[in-house]
Amino acid sequence: MKILHVCESLIGGPASYLEEILPFQVQRISSKNVILVVPEEHRAHIASSIHCVVETYTRTGRNPRSLLALALAIRAAVKRHDPDIVHLHSSFAGAIGRFVLSGLRSRARVVHCAHCWSFDRPERSMTTRLWASVEWALSHLTDVIVNISPHELPLLRRTHFSLKKTVLIITGLGDLAPARRTPPMAERAPGSPLRLLFAGRMDRQKGIDLLLGEFAGIDPARATLTLVGNNVVGSTDLALPPHVKSIGWVARDVLSTALQDFDVVIMPSRWEGMPLWAIEVMRSGRVLVCSSHGAFPHFIDHGRNGFLADISRPGFLDRALRDLETSDIAAVGRAARVTYETMFGSDPMNADLMKLYNRLADRDRRSIQPEEAAAGTALSHPSHSEG
Repeated sequence: MKILHVCESLIGGPASYLEEILPFQVQRISSKNVILVVPEEHRAHIASSIHCVVETYTRTGRNPRSLLALALAIRAAVKRHDPDIVHLHSSFAGAIGRFVLSGLRSRARVVHCAHCWSFDRPERSMTTRLWASVEWALSHLTDVIVNISPHELPLLRRTHFSLKKTVLIITGLGDLAPARRTPPMAERAPGSPLRLLFAGRMDRQKGIDLLLGEFAGIDPARATLTLVGNNVVGSTDLALPPHVKSIGWVARDVLSTALQDFDVVIMPSRWEGMPLWAIEVMRSGRVLVCSSHGAFPHFIDHGRNGFLADISRPGFLDRALRDLETSDIAAVGRAARVTYETMFGSDPMNADLMKLYNRLADRDRRSIQPEEAAAGTALSHPSHSEG
């Protein structure tokens, strides 16, 4: 079996996700049978220890020239490798990839994972309605849609997707060797400021503007804030309060180690899929303060293993700090670690993905009739039977 993965951008979560699934697949079906199409300038975001076939194209942003280059790269990779499975990651790769594949005589089965749906936003605008219509139309060119959190099922139901094409495979993350794990959180000295960390793209989705606006009114004696990340193309430059430290992007393994220097990671996202960064935080036994939107309420039990913040209401950061100041955050961190251990290991995710690929490839080998394939009976996740 050959699997072709396509990613239009590797910044942030997609790279982390691929670093979890590619080594497993290489081990199972060999490096020559796992192919990855990515932008040349993002190639360094994939660990050099992952020995799959990597094909690149030139990307200068989300513009017509770059999207055409992606389309040509997908077309060339499909013709060169004749994959059994094409796994498209995120919205732009999903849109371009399905459009290209619809015009090819390819035996490849198409798997799409949005990671974060473009229309999953609090506001209902013309843009979100347009994206919902586009994704609904493209779903008819897809064999399976992989949902990475329970949050996505009701979203797709409301948008009238065929749930028979969906399967839930919870995003997972491998554990670190004991010697590399973040030390348990120490008891905080009374009156000492909470050490807050924000890490990620500094754009509207991640709510960085909301966080900085709230933090400007916080007494530095209560909390410090460090930012890891940077603006992305098309985002607005942000004015940082004088008591906020920004250190730019750092490598993923460096960030995991740096978590020991912080008490709390804050994720005030306006919308999210199932962010691997949140899982990394819980794996480290650190406290997560996150938006009450999206996937977060499915795994955060407020006050027990983390805290939820209603970012739509002004004062959310002050309220979160009051919760933190009156809680045993070391115990919350320990509960977060238990949540990681019970819900977010990488072995179930990898096993379920390979099971899905094998099922799709087996359907092709058995030459299932078109009407049977359209029924989707072999693809329906047990929890989605109501579709």
